[in-house]
Amino acid sequence: MDSSNGSSEDVSAPAPGNKPNLILIIADDVGVDQLASFGFGGVQPPATPTIDSLAATGLRFSNTWSMPTCSTTRAALFSGRYPPRTNVNTAIVSTDFANSQMSPFERSLPRVLADQGYVSAYIGKIHVTGSDVNPANHPFGDEAIRALGFDYFAGYFDGGPRPIDVTAGLDNLDPSAQPFSCGFVPLAADHPQGADSGACYQPSGACSELSTATDPVPGKACLEASGLFDPGQVCADTLPTYLDFTRQNAYYTAEVTISEETGSQRLDVDNPATRLYRSQLESNFAIDWMAAQNTDQPWMLTLGYSASHAPLQPAPASLAPEAGALDSGIDCADGADTRKLMNQTMEALDTEIRRVLLAAGVYTENDAGELEYNPASNTVVAFIGDNGTYGPVVKEPFLPARSKGTVYQGGIWVPLIVSGATVEQPGRAVNAMVNSTDLYHLFATLGGADLSAPVVAERLDAQPMDAYLAGPEASPVRDSNFSMSGRNLASEVPQPCVLTDVNICLQLFPQEGLCISEGGTWYGDGGVVPGQSFSSCCAVNAYRVDEGEAPFDILAETQRTVRDDSFKLLQMEEPNCDAGGLTQSYEFYEINESGSALGLDNLPAQDLLTRPSLTPVQQQHYDDLLAELDKVINSEPNCPGDGNLDRVIDEQDLTDWAYFSELNQGRSSWYDFNLDGVTDAADRQIIEDNLGLSCL
Repeated sequence: MDSSNGSSEDVSAPAPGNKPNLILIIADDVGVDQLASFGFGGVQPPATPTIDSLAATGLRFSNTWSMPTCSTTRAALFSGRYPPRTNVNTAIVSTDFANSQMSPFERSLPRVLADQGYVSAYIGKIHVTGSDVNPANHPFGDEAIRALGFDYFAGYFDGGPRPIDVTAGLDNLDPSAQPFSCGFVPLAADHPQGADSGACYQPSGACSELSTATDPVPGKACLEASGLFDPGQVCADTLPTYLDFTRQNAYYTAEVTISEETGSQRLDVDNPATRLYRSQLESNFAIDWMAAQNTDQPWMLTLGYSASHAPLQPAPASLAPEAGALDSGIDCADGADTRKLMNQTMEALDTEIRRVLLAAGVYTENDAGELEYNPASNTVVAFIGDNGTYGPVVKEPFLPARSKGTVYQGGIWVPLIVSGATVEQPGRAVNAMVNSTDLYHLFATLGGADLSAPVVAERLDAQPMDAYLAGPEASPVRDSNFSMSGRNLASEVPQPCVLTDVNICLQLFPQEGLCISEGGTWYGDGGVVPGQSFSSCCAVNAYRVDEGEAPFDILAETQRTVRDDSFKLLQMEEPNCDAGGLTQSYEFYEINESGSALGLDNLPAQDLLTRPSLTPVQQQHYDDLLAELDKVINSEPNCPGDGNLDRVIDEQDLTDWAYFSELNQGRSSWYDFNLDGVTDAADRQIIEDNLGLSCL
């Protein structure tokens, strides 16, 4: 398989000079609402001195858009291309075909940097493939991330921490008693099956006895120490059979895939090396990889933290001293407690970012405990949120129903900081529009690549950012910005899940457990209504109306938005429960970055299209944005039979088809043109019917 898509010669050869190392830190489900350094943070912002130091020693991009979900943002960032080009339209799940997972034929950022002499690694959550949950829909399996150009991968393919294990690994609990909502055994005073002492077992069978005499909450201390807690017991000679180390438990377990040149391996959840609070685990992998690098070769590290994706659990108190211990008596299923957990999770994340940057020598710590950039490290650090904050923990002035998963400001306005080498006059705020895809252009340019050739630039949506680093006099590069969410190409449409905190029904999660882990109520097979299963959100609402209950809002199947300096246009395609099919509608807002709710797209009353008419100025902006939206939607030419993205149907496509028709038993691939889940003779025929076609 040739994954160069014919464009490697368009990127310049390695440039001489001392190229900077590059670190990209991606925080999961963290919008601008969480951070005081971006003018928000709520009534009680989390303490984030590391992120604050990054802003003080770098540039704060205060007008940055991402996509509304993690997979779309990450695929766009590493390809430099919007979803209409990549077909990664929303969070990838097990039913999605390879066609809606990041293609190995993309001219990915690690490939561009490899041409400039860089070595690259991805640590943590990536979620641009679904190979972990359904190998049938991804030909490369555990090698999926290396197939995208990364030299090393240590992390997970799935979208976030698995559900909290409310049994805390115990098979001998009274089934009628309330669960351990945070995944550990609380104190006796806080739970009918709690305990103030007990035996803490490791997977190996090693055991130590814990009590409140040495640990404030022994059950939590055992969880932090990679163990399972047997409440009220002393250590036995053998591991009790009722302790189950194979259960996932949100932030304190992980199934880690390690993939490198020598091969791939899986570290299961009962491996002590993976039984650590995820932010610590991810930092450890990052520090170990950086320490192993050759100082004569530049490198790029992407560190995708799981924080702050749901479901949230109490972090180790040592990582979040300002938030304080949330160890016993807290209910991880309670909305008010979850908001406290969000602050604590953010503080723990900040602590771990600090540890990574200090260990790498990128920053030093002065006597006041503040971070100072170390010029000798010659490193650029970027910090970004992958999408807006999850609804139940989003902070004012943003609204839960218009947060993560939507193209309203609360779903796509994210923090972005760039710090370190090449940043002149640090501490500035850049108010110009930036898109998360633009980091592709920035890192490629910093690494010495030339993306200015028309044949390269025409295929990219990423825009230059380097002028902003050079000084405050830089003119805005973008005159528009774009974001979207839609349905991925898949074998089936998932059954309904209702996000109960915001009363929105959506069809994204293919399994009940995934729905529940996202704070939802399942209306599919075996769901909340005994004896009934619903195929669509429309069917759920029909049932509720029959029962005399109000219908849920239904998340639009496709959401697109485009903006300029002052106005924002939204295009929605929503299920029409009466006539069937989809109904298209538009919303139009005047927005700004003041931080006031008046500058957001929070309320239907702010939609200018609900007014009798638009002013001439508003109408002109509306028409211009509508034209820009149409341009972006149609930016990628239809090229039937082109699986390798070179926009030419030729013998190479036949060769690549043959490769994928054999790989992974000929199942889903980027050469499955008729979207039936197999790469077979019918797909080859499409190539043959279009041989010689050029879509350049």
